[in-house]
Amino acid sequence: MLTEQTELSVDTIRSLIEATDKQRLRLLLNDQHPADIAVLLAELNKEDRLSCFRLLDLDNASDVLAELEADLSRELLHELGNIGVVPLIRRMPPDEAADLLSELPEAEATSIISQMGDEESAQEIKELMSFEEDSAGGIMSTDYLVLESSMTASEALARLLETYEELDEEIYDVYVVDADDHLVGRVSLRELLTAEGDIPVESIMDADVFSVDTDTDQEEAAEKLSHYDVLSLPVVDKEGRLKGIITADDVFDVIEEEATEDIYESSGINVPEMETSEALTYNLPLAFRARLPWLVVTLLIETGSVLVITHFDHIIQQTVAAASFMPLLSGVTGSVATQSTCIVIRGTALGHFNWSAAWKNVWHEARVGTLLGLACGFVAWAVSLIMHAGHPTSLGIIVGFSLTLTMMVGVLIGTITPMMFHRLGIDPAHASGPLITSILDVCTMTIYLSIVHVCLTHLL
Repeated sequence: MLTEQTELSVDTIRSLIEATDKQRLRLLLNDQHPADIAVLLAELNKEDRLSCFRLLDLDNASDVLAELEADLSRELLHELGNIGVVPLIRRMPPDEAADLLSELPEAEATSIISQMGDEESAQEIKELMSFEEDSAGGIMSTDYLVLESSMTASEALARLLETYEELDEEIYDVYVVDADDHLVGRVSLRELLTAEGDIPVESIMDADVFSVDTDTDQEEAAEKLSHYDVLSLPVVDKEGRLKGIITADDVFDVIEEEATEDIYESSGINVPEMETSEALTYNLPLAFRARLPWLVVTLLIETGSVLVITHFDHIIQQTVAAASFMPLLSGVTGSVATQSTCIVIRGTALGHFNWSAAWKNVWHEARVGTLLGLACGFVAWAVSLIMHAGHPTSLGIIVGFSLTLTMMVGVLIGTITPMMFHRLGIDPAHASGPLITSILDVCTMTIYLSIVHVCLTHLL
């Protein structure tokens, strides 16, 4: 007998496929958690993945589809065809079905929905698919507990007993609407259970309920749910009618998605919508298109460094020792700027950034940059003395002073640039990585070589 401790590996799956032992493979696969099955299927080739998926029970198969990455779920849906997909869609919650069908061409998705047979579920899926993917409406669930404000406590409990079994997820928050489905409040199960049976729900509900519109950006919705520390957040339309809820598990997905997007953008990688990190790993044309634009921008900006170095070419020829410190200054300055940028971006993402106190952030980073510059400048001066003992000590002073100045400039640019991006409504993540590093390379070379040029005739 199979137990919940049974573990399945990719090697075992391949061995069973080669042995054509479908019966044992079926038992082993259906004994796993859907999330674990999804991980296993992702490691198989296309043919073996489809063979294993066909061995899953319908309920397991629908859960696994919801766990798979977008590119793999698209592949399976295409291979299964409409006849094979419809039974799976029928078993999925409307929000998961909508997410899955959104991966398909519109005509194909419409054809599948028309074959579902359940008109109410089909209409819910259509409505969910009409919202933008990265909006509150796009990630909300239509499984929620709702009561009418005119109900009594006893009527409300009877309604909850009747509807709770129909939910696909565990829901604990109960929302209250008026006769026109406008959201008017929230009530806890404890209040309903302890209230007298004939007391109206509207008299015990909390009318101060937080909500978001269907068009609200998913990241803003996730931040609001986290800020108010609630298990779910109601989603309403422009007229205030309750349309669905966003739960904590929805927020986990959003946080992961947004964090991944920020990491890519901060590295100068533009990931198209609907694509995944796996696609960047295995799709050559997509990876090329995603990574090329910012590299071209970097190339053009770094041309400024070339022009600066060319302009001071005669200075470099006169003091090669000073030129040897150029990579040091460029690397340290870029690093300290990236640190400042990271702090601002993270503060913005967590909602800690406040424009009314923006000058305090700049002033704070300026002081930090000064202290860091002085410390690193002293180290650079010491390194100069050791490496170029035969040269005047003034070289070390120039290097140390230049590094102090460039680090101060780097911290200010690393702080102000993402703040300005945020002010303009652009994701601050675009401000880090290649953009700031390239700009600072130009600034660093200009500052350092200018100082060397001014001091050459007097100190060297």
